[in-house]
Amino acid sequence: MLRGRDVGLIQTTGLREPAGQAAFVRHRAAESGVPLGEAAVGERRRTGEVDWEVLWTGPGTGPESGPRTGPGSGSPTGPESGPHSGDSESGSGANDASVTLLARVAGVSLLLPGDLEPPAQRALLRSRPDLPRVDVLKVAHHGSAHQDPDLLSRVSPRLALISCGADNSYGHPAPRTMAALRAGGAAVLRTDRDGSIAVTGEGDGLQALRDGGGAAEESRRSI
Repeated sequence: MLRGRDVGLIQTTGLREPAGQAAFVRHRAAESGVPLGEAAVGERRRTGEVDWEVLWTGPGTGPESGPRTGPGSGSPTGPESGPHSGDSESGSGANDASVTLLARVAGVSLLLPGDLEPPAQRALLRSRPDLPRVDVLKVAHHGSAHQDPDLLSRVSPRLALISCGADNSYGHPAPRTMAALRAGGAAVLRTDRDGSIAVTGEGDGLQALRDGGGAAEESRRSI
């Protein structure tokens, strides 16, 4: 995860779950000599043209949320309840402890909600009634079926990006999620069909560049 990159700091959520993956991150950070810290709600940082604010780090970070949960805290068990569950609205501690960022770069705003499930999406809205519209939304949880419609309506993205693997076994992205995004006016791109996606320009010049998944003449799309 660090190969070919100059990394000054790794920030994580405060929930160390799944334990094996959390241990892997700690090991790689120590091995590479990169400091490891915990993101905090309200924290603001800037590097070059990019600035961001931490909006959410897990249950307990919003005024109406319950305490942070850990393993065995009531999340259902079984094949659909893990951190990459597809169709189960589990509200799992791992998913709902995603670090959520509001970022801005070169005049473009982006919301990055990690794997947040609907309960945490709703709590995020309650904790941030001033959440603005954004140019780009990285759709939560690989575009799973479980999205809070009020959050999608509030941020009303011009471009929705869905990161998902080709032929994944979870059914990501869900057709109803894609339909809801398009009904809200968003252009929707997905990595399983469109390949790597780069967003360029700003304002009326916002464009998405794709390196795969379409004919050459369709590789540049105005938003």
